[in-house]
Amino acid sequence: MHRITERWRKADPAYKAFLLAVFFLGINSGVQTTLFNNYLNDVFGMSAHARGFLEFPREFPGFMVIFVTGLLAALPVRQWAVITGVLSAAGTAGLGFLSPSMAAMIVWMLAWSTGAHLYMTVESVMGLRFGREGGHGRRLGQISGVTNLAAIAAAGLVWLLARAAGPGLYRWSFGIGAAAALAAAWLFSRVEDGEEPRQKGARRFVFRRSYSLYYLLNVLTGARKQIFLTFAPWVLVTVYGVNPATMAALALIAAALGVFFRQVFGEAVDRFGERKMFMADAAILLVICAGFAFSTLKPVLYGLFILESLMFAMRIARTTYLNRIAEHKADIAPTVSLGVTLDHAVSMTIPALGGLLWAAFGYRSVFIAASLLSVAGFLAALAVDERPGPSAARA
Repeated sequence: MHRITERWRKADPAYKAFLLAVFFLGINSGVQTTLFNNYLNDVFGMSAHARGFLEFPREFPGFMVIFVTGLLAALPVRQWAVITGVLSAAGTAGLGFLSPSMAAMIVWMLAWSTGAHLYMTVESVMGLRFGREGGHGRRLGQISGVTNLAAIAAAGLVWLLARAAGPGLYRWSFGIGAAAALAAAWLFSRVEDGEEPRQKGARRFVFRRSYSLYYLLNVLTGARKQIFLTFAPWVLVTVYGVNPATMAALALIAAALGVFFRQVFGEAVDRFGERKMFMADAAILLVICAGFAFSTLKPVLYGLFILESLMFAMRIARTTYLNRIAEHKADIAPTVSLGVTLDHAVSMTIPALGGLLWAAFGYRSVFIAASLLSVAGFLAALAVDERPGPSAARA
């Protein structure tokens, strides 16, 4: 503990402000993740069919993020971060206090979702700026670990409020979440990283043939992410009868392990390189798919569920890979944004296709089909060039 305290004391003040902002924004996200489904059920009595339909507008800002960042291209990314905090605060407060109807709720949900998806670009770009050459993975792992720590704190906060706040649970929780996001916006505004008032060489949109492999990796990620976010918990709940308390415990375990795992993962990316990490990820995905398709042992499925949750850390390797191959430093932010858009273009269609496959051939067919992603991921990994990228990206 003394070592951690000493390292914090000696850290760059801008980096400390950034980490605190990440933590407070993580509190906001954690409150949303923990409560949103219960909120929809308790406040609006939403049916399963309506809940499924709501997923399209909720994820739509992720698809639109390339256009949002295009509009913001002339601003420093630090200002994007401030906007992220403000949108998250407004959306969360609106859900808690200004949603008398379903239509109003959707408006505030869209505001929050836009902030959350914009943050995906902010985290990657600003995280790279605080990393040293050869240590970007470690830095991104630290930032991701702070987000996991905040998610645990948010879950604990909601648990306490659920016992104490009674009918006011949602107002209190969303109110605290909104305040946390405003605190994050203020802290982001305090981050001074030597950036020019306007991004030098800022580009609204970037699409380069040399980044094709990065785009492909994001498409594959969107597919696998949505398969496991949608169908892995659905298998556990509907096929194996896993209760809500157990699902919550699995999520908590994954978040707690993620605090340390993501930092170790980031260091492994720096040490072994993206190519080996992508190959290992493909092999792990094959094991997970085989487990969900053929195993009937709950402890095995629990372990695979947690493992797949941890492997979402692969975004760290994709970000460091882009940083290495980028032809121009100004390409990074719009290219990360395009990656998020491609990810969500796939993830908005996968649930429907997977549902049709499940209905026709059973749940095992979904995971057998998903195993093809491991093959595609391994082939993509083989194409990753380990040679140093253009020096312009580090200028």
